[in-house]
Amino acid sequence: MEPAAAEPRKLPPPTTTTPKTVETTGAPTAAAKRQAPPPPPAAAAVTTISLLLAAAAGLGGAALLAWWAVSFRRAGAMLWMVPAGLVLVGAPLLTCLSVVASGREPPPPPPC
Repeated sequence: MEPAAAEPRKLPPPTTTTPKTVETTGAPTAAAKRQAPPPPPAAAAVTTISLLLAAAAGLGGAALLAWWAVSFRRAGAMLWMVPAGLVLVGAPLLTCLSVVASGREPPPPPPC
């Protein structure tokens, strides 16, 4: 062994005061590396728009069924409104239930 490597390492004496500011430069800590980065704003916007469109489709289907029930049910006319309304109401519900029931998390975003 070399003589320098055999010497014990000297540590600075511990301080009793805590620093008032935290240095934000340098390498990230292990805890910061473990945290998942927030999703990009574009993904959040796409998700929000998709949820709003699904809600609008469901409300449109409910409105279509209500309109048929009020205006055309007694006459038995405009029967195409019933399956169209049911599809519009059921599709967003079925999609949300299948995503929740799958229990899968979305894939992580690609590394920067």
